[in-house]
Amino acid sequence: MPTARRYDSMMLGEYPKPIVRLTCSRCDRKGQYRRETLIAQYGPDVTMPDLRHLIAKCERHDKLGDPCGIRYGDLLPRDAN
Repeated sequence: MPTARRYDSMMLGEYPKPIVRLTCSRCDRKGQYRRETLIAQYGPDVTMPDLRHLIAKCERHDKLGDPCGIRYGDLLPRDAN
């Protein structure tokens, strides 16, 4: 039986849901995308951390003191939503 992978090493093709939801804890932005559309655009082997940065296009990505807070909403612990 395969072991579950953490989302920080998961590839898009392994994402467990048909809709990929993103939410930002810093600016309250939210978005959702069809997994199949993302696979067609970025391929199934893009990692979830790389995809997060490709989709968000946030100017905070490279700022150490004020980082981007984008996360996968469906992969957060229940109490974090």
